[in-house]
Amino acid sequence: MKKEIEVPITRDGLWLDSDITYAQVPGWLGNSTRDLKLSVIRHFPTDDENTKYPVIFWFAGGGWMDVDHNIHLPNLVDLAHKGYVIVSVEYRDSNKINFPGQLNDAKAAIRYMRKNAYKFQIDPERFVAMGESAGGHLASMLGVTNDVDKFDIGDNLEFMSDVQIAIPLYGVVDPLTAKEGSLSNDFDFVYRNLLGAEPEENAELDAAANPLTYINDKTVPFLIFHGDKDVVVPVEDGERLYETLIKNNAKADFYKLKNAGHMDIRYWQPEIIDIISDFLEKYL
Repeated sequence: MKKEIEVPITRDGLWLDSDITYAQVPGWLGNSTRDLKLSVIRHFPTDDENTKYPVIFWFAGGGWMDVDHNIHLPNLVDLAHKGYVIVSVEYRDSNKINFPGQLNDAKAAIRYMRKNAYKFQIDPERFVAMGESAGGHLASMLGVTNDVDKFDIGDNLEFMSDVQIAIPLYGVVDPLTAKEGSLSNDFDFVYRNLLGAEPEENAELDAAANPLTYINDKTVPFLIFHGDKDVVVPVEDGERLYETLIKNNAKADFYKLKNAGHMDIRYWQPEIIDIISDFLEKYL
């Protein structure tokens, strides 16, 4: 068969810039230097200097024990095709540093991208923090700490680490209530590893790592997803985050996914992508 067809252009092409070093941190026993990486799904460059895309910073989970910042890239392509640049960020796990090291890393990645906004044709005024599980905790922390300067450590401090929207998927909120409310004891140790102490034995450390501590009138809009069959992070954590945001006059939507467990494929269905896209269009 031989055919001649005319193909209409209905969406942008995408490029992947993989494993870009955004920061250097202490490595082996503090005696070496370790690169922290991020990967960028971006749109084909255009000669129009006015073309600027909003950015979704993605933080994968892993119980703060292990981080593969590229593992979810295939699922994030749908959001790239919706008109967003995707920045998937590596952050240090709890074997390398306790909290707030993970938040320090996340904010360093955001500052790096603001510095390089022109290179990637991104809009530095439209940044979104999104993540799942432990990465959802990071997304929430970013959404409530725009005005907390102490978490900005490292390079590019002349650039802000602010985000405009936070989207946690089955994210940890309060380490203590997540530990106590979990229906599985298999992951209790991750909270000790994160904080450097058991959350029930150190209220100050637990509060420092709890997004609820920082909610105020500068808190950004939140879109929260949590499954009602999650045995790792209790859905009550997500509900409490939503209720506290609303109580403090923050903008927030909460979606409880029926029959969804932790790391459930339901989170990557077209219906969820559309909900995310609609929320971003509303508030960006």
